Amino acid sequence: MSGQDLAPPLLAPRRAAPGERRPAATSHLAHRATAIIELADGVLVTAAAGQRLGLPGGKANRGELRSQALIRELREQIGLRVHNMLYLFDHLTPHTSHKVYLVIAQGVPRPQGETERIGVLASPDGEPETTPETRAILRRYARLRGEEGPKSEAVRAMLNLARYIARVGVEERAE
Repeated sequence: MSGQDLAPPLLAPRRAAPGERRPAATSHLAHRATAIIELADGVLVTAAAGQRLGLPGGKANRGELRSQALIRELREQIGLRVHNMLYLFDHLTPHTSHKVYLVIAQGVPRPQGETERIGVLASPDGEPETTPETRAILRRYARLRGEEGPKSEAVRAMLNLARYIARVGVEERAE
């Protein structure tokens, strides 16, 4: 048996999702970690002064993983501590490469640092002041939630965990 026989088969690149733009190379793009934080009445969105509403998160510092950047940015921007997170997908735009995570966070979100406003978005198309990237990411997330398969099952399990944590927290505060 030669060394070539042991080499793993080459994998074909993932096809772009409908409406997803896939640049040939991403080295020139800003690398951002983006959080979807589901609350009882919608998804948490934030905005800096003079900016449109978008999903919380931010750019990774040099040598920092995007998952680490997301934990740091959520703490700095809105005062939340990440309890758990699940990588969902990459979302590419002409200027930014997003790594999108479903996040369970603890704490009460409050504007801090560069964040001026916090809101809740009930529908991807429900708020005209939302960035196009946010709407596109939330549409992809909604499709993922409705699909069948291991990733969709993991999303539903995370959402069940989030509801459980919220319920336990309410019960503990009531005691």
